[in-house]
Amino acid sequence: MECTFEYFVSILVSDAYLSNLLDHMGVSDGTIGIISSLISFAFLFQLFAIFAVKHIKNVKRSAIFFHFISELFFMSVFLVPFLPAAREYKTAIVIGCIILAYFGNYLVTSVIFKWGMSYVDNRKRASYSATKEMISLICGMVFTLAIGYAVDRFAEAENVEGGFLFVAGAILVSSILDLICLIIMKSPENVEDDEQDEPILRVIKKLFKNKAFICTLIAGMLLFSSEYLTNSFMGIYKTSKTELNFTVGEVQVINIIGCLFRFALSKPLGKFSDKTSYSTGFFVGSLMLCLCFFFNIFTTPSSRWMVYVYTLLYHGSFAATSQNFLNMTFDYVENKYFVQASSIKAAAAGTCGFLSTLIGARLLSGVQKSGNTVFGIEMRGQQLLSVISFVLALTLVFFVQFILKKQKKVNEK
Repeated sequence: MECTFEYFVSILVSDAYLSNLLDHMGVSDGTIGIISSLISFAFLFQLFAIFAVKHIKNVKRSAIFFHFISELFFMSVFLVPFLPAAREYKTAIVIGCIILAYFGNYLVTSVIFKWGMSYVDNRKRASYSATKEMISLICGMVFTLAIGYAVDRFAEAENVEGGFLFVAGAILVSSILDLICLIIMKSPENVEDDEQDEPILRVIKKLFKNKAFICTLIAGMLLFSSEYLTNSFMGIYKTSKTELNFTVGEVQVINIIGCLFRFALSKPLGKFSDKTSYSTGFFVGSLMLCLCFFFNIFTTPSSRWMVYVYTLLYHGSFAATSQNFLNMTFDYVENKYFVQASSIKAAAAGTCGFLSTLIGARLLSGVQKSGNTVFGIEMRGQQLLSVISFVLALTLVFFVQFILKKQKKVNEK
């Protein structure tokens, strides 16, 4: 339940909801993409968790405080339009709220995960995680559809800002329910501390001597770069009246269809990965990601239905990449260095994702200024970004198939 309510909050601060808010504030498409991709930059905050975890005395109290405060910052984002300030200041406040929210969130994410999973049978953690994700997806679909419908009704009544207040209220309610779940959960008792006293610099040195770890690091960097380069700008592409011109509600229906596809693939791809290997499952996800960007190259206002194909393949790829990206660490890194390795991977991949968004923003702005043409060919910015993402994803496919999958696992050395 806690994961489901947390998922509700994450839905409301991404894609069409956030893009709609920023567009109303007069923020440019390129800047909207950058702000939307702050989640990738926020992965850097996981590095702070490595140091912070050792100093946490009361796990439950610390986790609840930082987690709830972070969600209140997310809620504050949708109250910014009501501030009596210039657009530049409002934009800066939105960025500040998002950064603070992600900082508080990622500071205790691993703590809450370890706390919750400590009550799950070790032999059933994989199936429990899959079921937990599927529940979040199904509930999220219903939630998104309802919120999207309500926001569209506010827009039709020419009360867009009323829609922002409604979203802020939905975030507050979800945050309170999330808080109640954490309060009800028993405080962790006698949970073994897996963190090592070994100096972090020594651990990093060991990890970077591990060729298999380096390969997973590169795979993550390619994955996030290809994803964020294009997807950061798809929210505004879908809702812009001069582009695909979908309503917020229609975008949520499209996302629901994508989530249903991911839901359907989750268990089969999980079993497939267990039977073969995590890297093989990751390869399948990378291939789907590559195909999604290929089809998105042809998504234009006259063929906007292609965004359904893009969304299906994009969400479907997560069924294989999100789980296996983490699980591969178990294969290639000693268990005692798992937290450090995972944090470094997330930080490096997230940084690449954010940098690729900055590049994407410049490219998008350049294409728009040239009248949606590239070298004299009629092409929108998102189409050009999809071309580059396709090349990056294709590189990832070949890298996983011919290099990563050939690495020896820890238990094979």
